[in-house]
Amino acid sequence: MDGRERVTRAIEFASPDRLPTKHILLPGAILHYGDALAALLARYPDDFAPTGYVEPSEYGDRIGVPQPDAWGARWVRESDEHKGLVVEHPLAAWESLDSYQFPDPLVAGDWSRVADTLERAESGRYVLVDGDTLFQRMFYLRGFEELMLDLAEDRPEARYLRDRIVEFMLRKIERWLDFPVDGFQFRDDWGTQQSLMIAPDRWRSFYKPAYRRLFGAVRSAEKHVFFHSDGQIRAIIPDLIEIGAQVLNPQVGVVGHDFLAREYRGRVCFVGDVDRQLILPFGSTDEVVAYARREIASLGTPQGGYIGAGELAGDVPLANAEAMLREFATWTFEPRALDKPER
Repeated sequence: MDGRERVTRAIEFASPDRLPTKHILLPGAILHYGDALAALLARYPDDFAPTGYVEPSEYGDRIGVPQPDAWGARWVRESDEHKGLVVEHPLAAWESLDSYQFPDPLVAGDWSRVADTLERAESGRYVLVDGDTLFQRMFYLRGFEELMLDLAEDRPEARYLRDRIVEFMLRKIERWLDFPVDGFQFRDDWGTQQSLMIAPDRWRSFYKPAYRRLFGAVRSAEKHVFFHSDGQIRAIIPDLIEIGAQVLNPQVGVVGHDFLAREYRGRVCFVGDVDRQLILPFGSTDEVVAYARREIASLGTPQGGYIGAGELAGDVPLANAEAMLREFATWTFEPRALDKPER
């Protein structure tokens, strides 16, 4: 069974031969560990293919220097461990909206390597592409506090901005469909550690229709919909599933293993999130294994529903990374110790 079939079967609860694995790396891990990390990842291959697409983003190539993304927001980052912060918002004043030039998705990023990369990629891996971000794009352009006030006041400019960003994302989806892709990942960090960033009813009235359009475009093309969101997002998980999300990548430890298992195990596929706040960087290898086992057993089923993943940053010891990847590679749904680390 190749990676594409393995991931597809996990998403569709059609009994993959083993857990699929997805590598999630921050630049700091690559720079910190170099060849040693590359060798480790080669021992535990990724079931997902690289795409070759590049777009100016929050991960600029120079530290401490303001750099624009494709939308004109200027970012500064202070280390290779983290993405930057926006220091200039193009739409900080709504008066700028009339003259603002929205980017064209066909030229905002570099598509020139996509066809060759996908052709040269290891045969049979699942092609997951970036569907982009909506909520985050709005506050990158407008500023977070300003956007929160706009939503509270139901400003028409905010609705216009939302719709233009959605149009960009839909055109980007159309372009990706010219290539042999399998799924689209949309990404918006909606939660704090305690709750959603806006009232759930406001999310449903303002953002849910936009996500419905995006997810619908992907599902109509018979591709899979992935959605990533950090923080406490319990309130909107039913809505995401209702409008077409098939794979969720939440911050499992924040949302709650037991809650997710009770409400959604067997209903939606999860991309794993072995705790990156405490366990992966600071835990022992035994704690990493115990946490991974608990997460897999809580969220996965023998028929599928779980894709092994945990974000690797420069502060994650290689021994912990290997313990996690080894557990994904060797897991079988049989009785075993599920002792959870106390954190």
